[in-house]
Parts: sequence; C-alpha cells; structure tokens
Amino acid sequence: MAEIVMVRHGQAAFASDDYDRLTDIGWEQARLLGEYFSAAERGFDAVFTGTMRRHRETLAGIRDVFAQSTPAIAMPEALAIPELNEYDFHSLVDAYLANIGQEIDRSEPRSFYRTLRLALIAWSRGELSDVLETWAAFEHRARSTLTRLAETQGRVLVVTSGGPISATLREALKLDVETMVNLNLQAKNSGITRYFSKGEQFHLNTFNAVPHLAAASHQHLITYT
Repeated sequence: MAEIVMVRHGQAAFASDDYDRLTDIGWEQARLLGEYFSAAERGFDAVFTGTMRRHRETLAGIRDVFAQSTPAIAMPEALAIPELNEYDFHSLVDAYLANIGQEIDRSEPRSFYRTLRLALIAWSRGELSDVLETWAAFEHRARSTLTRLAETQGRVLVVTSGGPISATLREALKLDVETMVNLNLQAKNSGITRYFSKGEQFHLNTFNAVPHLAAASHQHLITYT
C-alpha cells in the first residue's frame, strides 16, 4: 500500500519573460505547504518531481522547511522524470489560434485560459498541427507515471503540474476528456491531490486541496497560475 501525494507547483510567473519560475507568492505557498507536511512530523519515503524549474523550486521550498524543523525531517533525494512535466501550453494555444485565424491578449489570464481550454479539447481530437507533443503521447506519459508510482511503497511525494495531475485523474477514474480539462484548469497552485494505491489500483482520497492556505490571512495566496 502506498500513499501518493501529488502537488502542483507554486504560482509561476504568468505573462513574464520566464513562466518557469516561482513568484514570491509561489515560494510562500511552497513554504507553507512544507510547514503543513512537517506539522504531522512525517516525512516521505520517496520523492518524484518533473524536470521543470518550477517543480524544483517548489520542492526546494518544502525541503527547506523540513531541514529547519526540530528535529529535522529527512527527505530522500528526488527522482526527476520528464513524464511529470507539463504539456507545452504555449504551443497548443499558438496552434489553436492559427487554426481559427485569431489572436488574443495573452497577458490577460482569463482570456488565455479560456483559449487554452478550447485548445486542449482540439488537441485531444487531433485537430492541431505543429505541436510539440501529440495527445496520445501525453496520455502515455500519464499511464507510465501511474505504472511507476504503482511500484512504490510507503508515503510518496510527487511535485508536478496541473496537466499531469489531471491526466492521472483521467486514467485512475476513467474520466472523459472534457471533465479532465475542466479539472486541469481548476488546479490551485500548491494544491494537494492524494491517492492510496495497492498495486495498479488507485483510490482517490483528495483533489486540489490547500489546507495550508485555509487561514483567513492566507486567502490571497490561493492562485491558479
């Protein structure tokens, strides 16, 4: 039996010259998440992360809190695997807008994510060309991630992005694509999705929870980018 704790990265720098880094809010989310985990005085038996900077920085924020705990909570070295990386949403939006011959204000989050939702549906239907990854390859990544996690034991931390989290939900719960996409775009930064697994059976316990941000003083830290 394994407890799989999947965490979406902290807030990334939307509409900046480098999305793949945490904002100050993102670092604070990671630190508070580390405090939430450390309060239980329980570490992790294995750690997986994607290879993206925002994944590494989120894990670093959690790890720093563990190291400063009294007594310090040990955390094993993370295994970085590309299967946990996000899909390239910029290329998907580019391809979708090229298909329909339109442009949007990409610095405006609501407009961008509304378009991304349509792009994801089109991608799943094979309607986009000139994209870096096919939908089938993306789904294969989700299946291979679940297979790998099924081989683990104990308490496992997985730091990743909203796309892989929603794709593993689709695989585990047999969701249709539109439901998966809707869940993907609801993913909170530093949100926790928890499974209990036995072999290849995954039982969802929690989706997109942010108990570390529940205090009234932390409500401004609930973000989605």
